[in-house]
Amino acid sequence: MLDLLIKGGKVVFPDKFTRNVEIGVKGGKISAIGNEIDKDGTAKTIDATGKYVFPGLVDSHFHVGIYRPFSEDAKSESGSAAAGGATTILSYFRSGRNYLNTSEPYSQLFKKVLDLSKGNFYTDYGFNLAPVTRTHVDEIPDLAGNQGVTTFKYYMFYKGLNLKSEVRKGSVEKEYLLSDDPYDLGHLYNIMSQIASLKGKVEGARLSIHAEDAEIIRVNLEKTKEDMKKLGLNPLQAYSRARPPASERLAIMEAFELAHETGCPINILHVSSETALNAIDEMKRLFPDVDVRVETTASHLSLTVDSDAGIHGKVNPPIRSSSDKEALWKGIREGRVDTVGSDHASIEASNKGNELWSAENGYGATELLLPAVVTEGHINRNIPIEKIAALVTLNPARVHALFGKKGDIALGFDADFVIFDPSRKKKVTHRDLHSAQDFTPFEGLELNGWAETTILRGNVVYENGKLLNPAGEFIKRPIARAK
Repeated sequence: MLDLLIKGGKVVFPDKFTRNVEIGVKGGKISAIGNEIDKDGTAKTIDATGKYVFPGLVDSHFHVGIYRPFSEDAKSESGSAAAGGATTILSYFRSGRNYLNTSEPYSQLFKKVLDLSKGNFYTDYGFNLAPVTRTHVDEIPDLAGNQGVTTFKYYMFYKGLNLKSEVRKGSVEKEYLLSDDPYDLGHLYNIMSQIASLKGKVEGARLSIHAEDAEIIRVNLEKTKEDMKKLGLNPLQAYSRARPPASERLAIMEAFELAHETGCPINILHVSSETALNAIDEMKRLFPDVDVRVETTASHLSLTVDSDAGIHGKVNPPIRSSSDKEALWKGIREGRVDTVGSDHASIEASNKGNELWSAENGYGATELLLPAVVTEGHINRNIPIEKIAALVTLNPARVHALFGKKGDIALGFDADFVIFDPSRKKKVTHRDLHSAQDFTPFEGLELNGWAETTILRGNVVYENGKLLNPAGEFIKRPIARAK
């Protein structure tokens, strides 16, 4: 007897084919795939006729608790993810200012994060941690081998920050990272060396890199502030000029050099420009030994500096030109981009304000990940739906040590699905989204492919515009060792 039967839909097997087959679910797992599954005694049947059935999305670039209380943010933003068809999110987390405002060792801090997470996610979830201090670097083997964290992160543009305490107006202010340890290329080298030492011990350990160079940003930021009004730049044009693609290129070159030297597998995150993508291609030819995966975001594939988002669209790295957007889609078509994430970071408009340079960075986009890639990729550019599916399901599952449980439609995998009608078009408005965020830079865009039903481990968690139950569980990676 089945717990759930999905029938009538066009089932998309990522990077393979699409078939009109039925899917049977029992005990939260996919138990049958075929044309005439025995339906006797089936507890629930979903008719997906005329719709696509994807594996549940794996949104592998997420941020919980930057600008809002952690547990509150986890519930509302994982709800937004589920309403967008995601069944798994991987949230980046670091010590320092924002998040939980502490520099504690992860042996203490990560337990707090898990406690704050329990019962507050609509999706299954995992964490990618940033080693900020020397102690964090020493903790990498335990985090990867025993705590279920296989992906780590380094922010290359943080190395320009003042890392020591300062006395200002009679008070002591801790710096941004709340650490006196150096945060520079030497620190990056140590992180990479530690991760590389896990080869043969922990499957799938990798370092994700935010590749922007602090010094290049510094000089361009100063000049752009002077020239913005004179040149008549809008906020997105000015911010892209202040953090130019050259800063991505230089950081990518440094990251490849160190990855080659240490043997560390790397992910280059949120690639935003043609310059950055070309730099990766150059480095791949120079260092063919480097294990590298490339990510971009729904924002960089949908928005441009000529969009109407204004300050609300401020994000790092910046939104770029229409030619950069086209270059990224060309990279996807040619297999040079592996994954697409949302880089979701819920924030209120009051934290953006009305002044570009003081506005906080980032915004939420997880609920728009599916319609963005379906519309821009499949409908507008005729990229096969199987390839689109792989970008947001199969590929991130493989990159982040989730494969075997998430990211595909196969026997024994978690019964995670999103069902949607690709012909359903709707104009984006923040009022219809499930995030706590009170705006969206995508406002007014017309997108197809909105999630209609999201199923997590055989249970419907989103249907008919409503979230049903925050039953998400922590995923201990790598999957092979988490069974």
